[in-house]
Amino acid sequence: MQVIVEGKEMVVTPGLQAHAQKQAMKVTKLHKHILSLRLYLETIKKKSNDPKANQVTYEIAIPGQDVVVKAHAIDMYEAITKATDAAQRKLRKLAEKHRDLQREEVVG
Repeated sequence: MQVIVEGKEMVVTPGLQAHAQKQAMKVTKLHKHILSLRLYLETIKKKSNDPKANQVTYEIAIPGQDVVVKAHAIDMYEAITKATDAAQRKLRKLAEKHRDLQREEVVG
């Protein structure tokens, strides 16, 4: 499984890379069929009315569909953590839905 960390119009420091890899490993434990996981880190130009200027986008490739999750935060590390939590929730929800459908097929 591949974990790719890319920065859009920014340099990904080794610290950011290490934090992103560590958080991505949490996501990979939830689903055994993840083909690739891609993180896009982006710093949006600050606006006076929007203090949350860092955005992280997870693109998770699993058989049948791709999962895309976005999160915003003031700090890039916090944005990575928020995106990881959101990706975990989404994968758990998909796994439960799949498991429920399989149970209905067996019972029905």
